[in-house]
Amino acid sequence: MQKLKRKLEIDLKDIQLLIFDVDGVMTDNRMIFLSEHKEAKSFSAADGFAFRVVTQSKLFHLAVISARESEVTIRRCRELGITDICQNWNKLEALNQLMSKYDLATSQVGFVGNDIPDIVGMEKVGLAVCPLDTEKEVLDYSHYQTSRAGGKGCCREVIDFILKAKGHDLVQLYRDGIEHSQTS
Repeated sequence: MQKLKRKLEIDLKDIQLLIFDVDGVMTDNRMIFLSEHKEAKSFSAADGFAFRVVTQSKLFHLAVISARESEVTIRRCRELGITDICQNWNKLEALNQLMSKYDLATSQVGFVGNDIPDIVGMEKVGLAVCPLDTEKEVLDYSHYQTSRAGGKGCCREVIDFILKAKGHDLVQLYRDGIEHSQTS
């Protein structure tokens, strides 16, 4: 994770909600349209592992805000345990709804985005992160940039970054989750 010019004014351990864009963040930014109005997207399994561990651990909330409506996005998020799935062109409205739902201040929210529609959310929250292959306009609104590209593990990198700030790591959380499921 590379620190960018924008000054971070929060403590990362205070993050209670981490929001991800989909196209270009959770995916490699490609859209594959198939016959009969179907689509396909390429998601990272490494990212999926990190999402699943966090949703099971309940250390903080995960959400998705995408400007595009997509059944593929809904399906993938549900598989990962992400229940807050906002598909809204107005990402600021979706962000405000999520903050209200969880009664959070902007300093408790992180946003991972890669393109111009994400800027309205990124400039408002306490932590703004963009993937390695972000659009250049997004760089000035980001505190950090991942070393991985969208759809290639950037979400896992951000999740791991937040977990470490909170004193946790994916390996131990995974082990704890396995032990808990065996004793339940």
